Amino acid sequence: MTPDDEARQRERALEMLRTAFPDYRIVYGGGRWAAAAAGDPPAVWFAETPGSLCGQLFMAQLRNGGTMAPLRAKESNSQCAG
Repeated sequence: MTPDDEARQRERALEMLRTAFPDYRIVYGGGRWAAAAAGDPPAVWFAETPGSLCGQLFMAQLRNGGTMAPLRAKESNSQCAG
C-alpha cells in the first residue's frame, strides 16, 4: 500500500467514524486514533486502529444508552443491475 493509499484510507475511516459517532470529536495523529466526548472532565479514548476505536465507542454508547447514527451509502451515478 502506498502512502497516498494509506492517507485515503485514514480519511475514509475518519469520515465513517464521525458519521457513526457524531457526538464525539474523533482525530488521528501521531499514529494513534483518539475520540473525546463532552463532559467535565471529558471522556477520552485512544486506539491504535480505527476498528479498535469504533469498538470502544460502540461499547461506550451501549453502556450509556446512546444510539449510533445510521451509515448510509453515498449516491452514485452508477445503476444497479436487476
